[in-house]
Amino acid sequence: MTVEAFHLRQVRITDGPFKHAMELNRDYLLQLKPDKLLSRYRQYAGLEPKADHYKGWEEQGISGHTLGHYISACSMMAAATGDSRFNERTAYIIDELALCQQADGTGLICGIPRGKEIFQEVKEGKIYSQGFDLNGGWVPLYTMHKVFAGLRDAYIYTDNEKALQVEIKLGLWLEDMVRGLSEEQMDELLKCEFGGMAEVLADLAVHTSDDRFFALSERFYHKEVLSPLADRRDALAGRHANTQIPKVVAAARQYEISGNEMYKEISEFFWDTVVHEHSYVIGGNSLNEHFGEAGKLNDRLGENTCETCNSYNMLKLTKHLFKWKPTAEEGDYYERALYNHILASQNPHDGSVCYFVSLDMGGHKKYNSKFDSFTCCVGSGMENHASHGNAIYFHDENKLYVNQYIPSRLDWDNMGVIVEQKTEYPQNGRIRIELSCQEEKAFSLYLRYPYWAVSGMEISINGEQYQHDNQPASLIEIERVWQDGDVLDIHIPMTLRKEAILDNPDRVAFLHGPIVLAGDLGEISDAQVMKDLLFTPVLVTDDDPIHAIVATADAEYRLDGIGNPRDVKLLPFYLLHDRSATVYWDVFTKDKWQEAEKAYKEALQKEQALQEKTLDFVQPGEMQPERDHQFEGEHVGIGTVSNRKYRDTWPNGHFRFNLTVLPNENNSLIAAYTKNEWNSMKEFDVLADDRKLADGKIEWEEMSQFVYVKYEIPSVATDRISITFRAHPDKRVPKVFELRTIKG
Repeated sequence: MTVEAFHLRQVRITDGPFKHAMELNRDYLLQLKPDKLLSRYRQYAGLEPKADHYKGWEEQGISGHTLGHYISACSMMAAATGDSRFNERTAYIIDELALCQQADGTGLICGIPRGKEIFQEVKEGKIYSQGFDLNGGWVPLYTMHKVFAGLRDAYIYTDNEKALQVEIKLGLWLEDMVRGLSEEQMDELLKCEFGGMAEVLADLAVHTSDDRFFALSERFYHKEVLSPLADRRDALAGRHANTQIPKVVAAARQYEISGNEMYKEISEFFWDTVVHEHSYVIGGNSLNEHFGEAGKLNDRLGENTCETCNSYNMLKLTKHLFKWKPTAEEGDYYERALYNHILASQNPHDGSVCYFVSLDMGGHKKYNSKFDSFTCCVGSGMENHASHGNAIYFHDENKLYVNQYIPSRLDWDNMGVIVEQKTEYPQNGRIRIELSCQEEKAFSLYLRYPYWAVSGMEISINGEQYQHDNQPASLIEIERVWQDGDVLDIHIPMTLRKEAILDNPDRVAFLHGPIVLAGDLGEISDAQVMKDLLFTPVLVTDDDPIHAIVATADAEYRLDGIGNPRDVKLLPFYLLHDRSATVYWDVFTKDKWQEAEKAYKEALQKEQALQEKTLDFVQPGEMQPERDHQFEGEHVGIGTVSNRKYRDTWPNGHFRFNLTVLPNENNSLIAAYTKNEWNSMKEFDVLADDRKLADGKIEWEEMSQFVYVKYEIPSVATDRISITFRAHPDKRVPKVFELRTIKG
């Protein structure tokens, strides 16, 4: 590694939105009850639980995963704040886990229902999985990874030696479980999500100097996913995103330990591909937890974009790459995702967090319950907002990198230097860095010159202008002998700019410096009752829309005469909560909007005519209509696009509804898809009572976005039929937004 990040205990966040986020998270962590998180660990070790377990995921098959996140978060918070209460909580939990491990007698500590039985079956070579289940259990190795990570972080951040001893015994238990498995059996085992198991085992090898754990780490190399990346091939489309990212984080750690260039190739290619081909403007990725085709995001906006766990892991990967070869590109991406996804995912009032951060046009953020859900993103959220100091500063022996502009204090103890960063960033681009040292020190200071800083970056040292010839997206090096009391004043003017979505130049987002802006469309309740597509404004102008947006305050703007049907405010996305909003905007010329508006009115007329012929209608994704129509399926997704709900599938999935028809007469089925998916995704079947229907034909298009496809239904003798959408092998069913049966 070229540079290292400073330990969390050397960095203190002193002000600003990240200080606020950490304080909310601190209070939340202290409200949680360790004995409730430990409940099933004691139960399955044969000990009496001291409290009942939490609800949500903690009473389901993935129970126990939250405890691992909680140990990590408390350990990080202890280091990041110096608050001894978190050291005490961490130590208490480690003591309890040691008791559970001793009671079990095998090295296992487990809060997973049927965990012992599942792992014994695996040891005996009885392995079966469909991706999120292992021998009938919900991702048990994923949950085990969280425990390993918690133990590791307790050792790293609180110097808890007992945590390392418990982790060693757990690692030996795991090594024993898989020792007798063949390569083919390991391949079968790795079909089920297993988190960053290879990463924590690699770390355990370093912490113990025991090569057995690195060998075990390499047994978790998932060839099906990682080998294409090693060959620089993007085979991510259709894959569950956050199942894969931790595997690549592990590869990065394995490269640092072994020097194996293959792991480096995997990490760098994956990062470059995901950041530039699969990420939205806020830095997040995926729709309904899955990657799509590279470079195709226009039809992948919806309620369930940007799972927060994904960005949590992408930032971990970014940090690894920066340590190998520090460049502004990694820092720029880190900043984008940190402010616009991670910070935006936390409710600034109560500290609750989002599973998905919606980029639906006219959508809104939904927050998980703090005490009744315990999803994966609640767990990673605990860690996100305990560790904001872990990538601000990096160093080697005589170099200091300022990677992020966040109010903070750095204690570079090896150099005897204190760095104080004061700023209102990102409200504006003015930053002051003050240095304190008992004696003068010679070192190079590197400042990130962001890619978005098109108006330059001014630096003065002790009031004198520092001349540089750097361009945006670079690191500015200042080499000098630093004195106690030296002050750097930095000004990075923030300007309004736009970014188009990857595959549509007429769908754009606006940013102020690094900060994504969103249109404030009003209270959520107002958005929910509006069915008219025109509720979400579009931009109508024959000029660059940037020219019709006016500033009202720092990082705040307003549309001026180009919003249709109305102009709205543009505010930082991370500040918008409990509001309907839009990040991406469709831009029309005046002539094109006249055509689009005409098409919209024609679609309404066709919709009215269709209503007159409708026998039955079901809205996929709506709870009561699905119950009324006996919905069932397997590997099924759900989401929203343009405020319209849909069902689709993961690979090999299917779903089914029962609908009314006229017996012994001609009936047809109408299904609504997006135009792009209908044109590109034909590898699925539509069946009526298990009889495959002939290929459908487009009846009409709506706003050049949706198509309504008609299928003829063979005559039947009953008044109810089963309509099934089934994917071909290893393929998906596209989004289905509407289903109805009609006469004729």
